[in-house]
Amino acid sequence: MNFENNTSVSQPNEQWQTPADARPAAKASSSRIRDKAADEAGEKLAAEMKVFHSVASELKAKRDCSLPTSEKCRLVFETATELFGVAPTWTAFYRETLGGDGVSRALFTDAEEAREYETSDEHCKVMEMLTVLRSRDLPENDPHEQQRMITVRIPKSLHDSICDEANALAVSVNKLCISRLLQKVDLSMIPSSTQKRRGRRPGSAAAKTSIDTTDPSEPEVA
Repeated sequence: MNFENNTSVSQPNEQWQTPADARPAAKASSSRIRDKAADEAGEKLAAEMKVFHSVASELKAKRDCSLPTSEKCRLVFETATELFGVAPTWTAFYRETLGGDGVSRALFTDAEEAREYETSDEHCKVMEMLTVLRSRDLPENDPHEQQRMITVRIPKSLHDSICDEANALAVSVNKLCISRLLQKVDLSMIPSSTQKRRGRRPGSAAAKTSIDTTDPSEPEVA
């Protein structure tokens, strides 16, 4: 049998090979697709932010600090309900409801009255809304608000406990810590001290750039 003119032996392998000069073009095309998707996501978020800020501005005009505490609680809840439906990020929702310039801070300027609000059913419902927003597949960072990083010195035993808890809950250490920070602490659980205050005071050195860090020891989750 004559095999001299049979040239089909190597063809099955060759048909699956991509020409070397086509690979850069494929990478460039993939990069353009990713850039286009990122641009579209950015435009969508910007449009949603515009709507959110418009609603927030209208609701701010309805604030009335002269109302009794029960009515203020109701107003905070109603404001949060309106914002919940159009919130593009959980950060934006928090900023306008519970943040430093949010509706709750604006209405409850008295410390005792503020603590009364924090024990109300309305506050619990607002926190539930915030938790729902944090659970959704929303953009991690709000383009209208920079990220900040804090460094906390804690014993290794406490750090290990936090990591174990995060693993058990199948969340990152970062998410668990944010969840804890969003909860109001019982003032009786804050130890008093006569020693000189140590460490950096809040706001004494603002970060120059947006920073988002991940604890290298935090658990890996799916």
